Amino acid sequence: SLDSYMNNFYTLILIMGVVFELPLVFWLLSSLGLIYRSFFRKYRKQAVVGSMVLAAIITPSGDPFSLIIVTIPLYMLWEISAFVVKKDPPEEIEEEDLPTVFE
Repeated sequence: SLDSYMNNFYTLILIMGVVFELPLVFWLLSSLGLIYRSFFRKYRKQAVVGSMVLAAIITPSGDPFSLIIVTIPLYMLWEISAFVVKKDPPEEIEEEDLPTVFE
């Protein structure tokens, strides 16, 4: 029915609108120093699987074509986020490099 179709349509639009904010969220987390570029390299494989799981939840039908069509933009958002986050973790300062204090 039209009511069911519109309900699915609005739900899909709402979820995709929230998901498309991910690069902004990751940029903010990076600005706060909570995540770094190495985070995206380390969890790239999990991002592919997570994108597929999220796409399976989002898509109203169960066909593989719809799953792939939704998975690709989700994963691309992950890669865009990795590109936007340009901050590397701070380097560890060894004790030898610290200035000495005499009492």
